[in-house]
Amino acid sequence: MNFRNNKPVTAFVTALFCLLLFAALSCKRDNGDLVRFSELGAVSKEYTVPQEAGQVAIQVYTNDKVQLSLANDSSAWIHLDSVGTITGDSTFTVRYDANPGLPRMGKIVLYAQAAQRYDTVLIRQKGALDPVLQFVNTNASVLGKTDNTVETVLKTNIPLNQLKREVIYLDSAQGWVADDLKLTKDSLLSFTVKANPSQTQLRSAQLKLSYTDGWQVEHVATLYLLQSNAQNLFGTKASFTDVRAWAGGRIVSDIFIEGIVVSDKSSQNMGDIRQTTPTVIDYSSNNTTVYIESPDGNYGFKMLTATASDNIFTRYSRVQILLKGTSVELEQNPNRYTITGVTSSMVMSQVAGSDADLPKKEKTMAALTDDDIYTYTTLTDCELPIRKGPLTPVNEGYTILYNANRTTKYPLLMRDRNGASMFLLTNMTCPYRRDGSMLPYGSGKISGIVVHELFPRFEYEDAPDESDYGNIGRYQLRHVSKSDLQLAVDFSNSFSGLLVEYQYPKITDGVAYPTNGSNGSLRSSAGSAITLTGDWSYLGLCGAANLGNTNPLGNGVLLPDGTRQNTAGTTNSDGKGAASNAALNTACVWWNNEKNRGEAWILQLSTAGISTDRLSLQFTALNRPGSGAGTPRFWRVDWSDTGDMDGEWHTVAYYTVPDVAYYSNTLYHQLAAYKNINIPLPLSLLGKPNVYIRLIVDKNLCSTGNTYATAPITQSIGSSIGYLAVRYNK
Repeated sequence: MNFRNNKPVTAFVTALFCLLLFAALSCKRDNGDLVRFSELGAVSKEYTVPQEAGQVAIQVYTNDKVQLSLANDSSAWIHLDSVGTITGDSTFTVRYDANPGLPRMGKIVLYAQAAQRYDTVLIRQKGALDPVLQFVNTNASVLGKTDNTVETVLKTNIPLNQLKREVIYLDSAQGWVADDLKLTKDSLLSFTVKANPSQTQLRSAQLKLSYTDGWQVEHVATLYLLQSNAQNLFGTKASFTDVRAWAGGRIVSDIFIEGIVVSDKSSQNMGDIRQTTPTVIDYSSNNTTVYIESPDGNYGFKMLTATASDNIFTRYSRVQILLKGTSVELEQNPNRYTITGVTSSMVMSQVAGSDADLPKKEKTMAALTDDDIYTYTTLTDCELPIRKGPLTPVNEGYTILYNANRTTKYPLLMRDRNGASMFLLTNMTCPYRRDGSMLPYGSGKISGIVVHELFPRFEYEDAPDESDYGNIGRYQLRHVSKSDLQLAVDFSNSFSGLLVEYQYPKITDGVAYPTNGSNGSLRSSAGSAITLTGDWSYLGLCGAANLGNTNPLGNGVLLPDGTRQNTAGTTNSDGKGAASNAALNTACVWWNNEKNRGEAWILQLSTAGISTDRLSLQFTALNRPGSGAGTPRFWRVDWSDTGDMDGEWHTVAYYTVPDVAYYSNTLYHQLAAYKNINIPLPLSLLGKPNVYIRLIVDKNLCSTGNTYATAPITQSIGSSIGYLAVRYNK
């Protein structure tokens, strides 16, 4: 028989042979010649011990004789209280010396010779010193006409010979930074550089020093070095107004500006992060946005660095930046200027500073001008009038906290003694935005960087061009740190007094009554009952690791005895910040076709005995269509002496209310939060024992579920108010 082409037969014979061989071996083992099982392992592979001398017991599981030894130079400070071997399950003791220096790590090797198996135990010891490696000024400029010496202050407690050195050249010129570093006792680091042969070109490099400590943690300090050309020229210093003249083009001249950095990328509240689709956010601008103002504080630029690693700028530092090769962009109405394409190699110098180096700049909201944009400014006589919730009272299920990427930021209402209002912007990436603390309810100062940004989830289809949707005012403020809110903690220390406040629901027979006192009521013009609903005002912490209503401050609404008002067990039950039964809702068909007008929330109150120069209304509002459709978009505020819906009313202002975000079809105009609104009221409302304010639907238009406002209102659907107050200046 010919087997050459009979592969199935060959495979069968091979398999049969292997099976017989395995059976034979199995029989031998059954006769007692078993392979010996070896066990070796320390209960813990790593021990962290303090800097003081001491000892630690190490437990080992083994069925062998095990040899103990110290690896590398561990024997210099680790001592084994043993003859060097253990047998069977055992515990041995290790003594270690005090560590007057940097953190270190030792290694104990366990070796079972019979089985030729190894295991390792690490001893990590803290040190009296923590590694320090920092350039005081991260940038240095040096003249290029001749060979030169660079001197800069390096704070370090690491010997120079233990530092790894690397020079990174950023252009074609190589090898001009010498490896001759010297470090004096007064922390002065020096090294030499070769002359620059080019009559026109500057050149740059980075000197990177690194140290890996005993715990294998790398510490890095980088010096950004810029050398002038052979004529010792860096360029011509330009004023901020000079640079503005380059708007619309690329800078081709050798110019530089000097200014003060007012931003801090660590706050993660600097960039206007973009919602690129309804469910996708580009967070990169947080790490590439820098704000710099002129030394006198009169003008500012937003700078966008080419990459996140190019953003080497530190808050309060005084910098000189080469601008050749960058572009200047002008955006209008309001006028604001952005410099793009900035790299770390363009930084001529960066001298560390403090808040004392900032020019003092205090203004009222009304006094702001376009020149203030991108400068750090303090607004005087301000308050945060919505007296509940955190900086970002949003549904966290739509934020980066739950990887949802459907909300970029939240604009929180600010107002001042003069009746003006603005929004305080907080990115969802800001680490302290919902840290569990209450916001201050008194008045004072609020500082930050003046910006102009859009927010289509508050306003939509409010401009001819879709790219301009979302105008929420000419100016907004971006806080740089939580300390920017210099407000009195208690409301008693405010310029405001309250005529009426609905801070949380108090409902009787479908009518809502004020949180404190008995000044009037709030009802529906359609006769529909006002009921309880929720908002997202829980202070935090939120997230999957912070479930439940555990914060003793609740949602920031406190009872007279100082305890929290919201004790609902369902508050924050899913970690997304919802406060149960914290808001008001009423459902009706919001357009009355028979009378060709909208239905309304009607607020009745007394203004008798009040004398003031400012009267205003603040509230938060949100539509609650179950499928993103059917609730009224356009509203207005009216007032009346009688409260008769079909009588005489005086129009005060117009506003819009967004629809709640719908997860399966999130649209740009939907909001996973309540919108906060400020309405100045006419002083003609004063001195009345009864006056009525209505929040009335102004147009018979709502969303179809895919549009902003194109369909008539036909369904009975809820619209909600999370907070409402009427204030006056005391």
